[in-house]
Amino acid sequence: MRRRTEAPERRRGDLLDAALQIVLDKGVAGLTVDEVTARAEVAKGTFYLYFRSKEQLLGALRDRFVDELTARQQAELGRFPAGDWMGRLLHWMESGIRGYLAHADLHDALFHHPRSAGHGQAARHGHEADPAINQHAAALAGLLEAGTAAGAFALADHRAAAILLYNTMHGTADYLVERAGHHGTTGSAADLVDSVIAESLNLCRRYVEPAGSAS
Repeated sequence: MRRRTEAPERRRGDLLDAALQIVLDKGVAGLTVDEVTARAEVAKGTFYLYFRSKEQLLGALRDRFVDELTARQQAELGRFPAGDWMGRLLHWMESGIRGYLAHADLHDALFHHPRSAGHGQAARHGHEADPAINQHAAALAGLLEAGTAAGAFALADHRAAAILLYNTMHGTADYLVERAGHHGTTGSAADLVDSVIAESLNLCRRYVEPAGSAS
C-alpha cells in the first residue's frame, strides 16, 4: 500500500480511476469500497476522506463523464468562425450524441443502473436537463442565448429551448446506444447511426432557425 504522499486531488483521482475500471469490468453491482481502495492502493479510511458512500463516488464518476464531454465540446466549438452559430449548435448536438455512443458501456453502467430514492421520492435521472443543475445543459443554453442575441436563432426562451434540445440529443444517444452501441461497427449499425443523427440535426436546425431562412 502506498504512503499518503500524493496531493489530495491526485488521491481522489486515483480512487475515481480505480472505480471506473471496476465499473467497466464488473458493472456498478460489482463496485465495492474495499475493491476500490485495493486497486487504488490506499487505506479504506482514505476513501471516506473524499466520498461518504459508494453512491457519492458514482455521482462523482457521472460528473466527471459529463465534465470531460463538456470540456471537449467547448474546445471544439472554439475552432468555429465567430459568427457560425448554426455550425456550433449542430456540432454540439452531433458531438454530444457520438460522445455518449463512443463510451456506451460506461454510459450504460453509470446512468442506467437502478438508484435508490431519497426521502420517498424517485431518484433523479442522471441526465437531468435543467441548465440550472447540469453544466452540460448549461453550456447548450449559453450557446442558444448567444446565437439568439446575434440573430442566428429565433427563440423566445433559450433556457426552455435548451431543455428540449438537450433531451433530443440525449434521447437520440439513448436510442443509438440501445440499438447500435453494442453491435460493433458493421455497415448497418454505422448507417443507422448516421441516419438518425442526420435527422436529429435537421430537426434541430428547423427548430431554431428564423422563419424564411435557407435550410
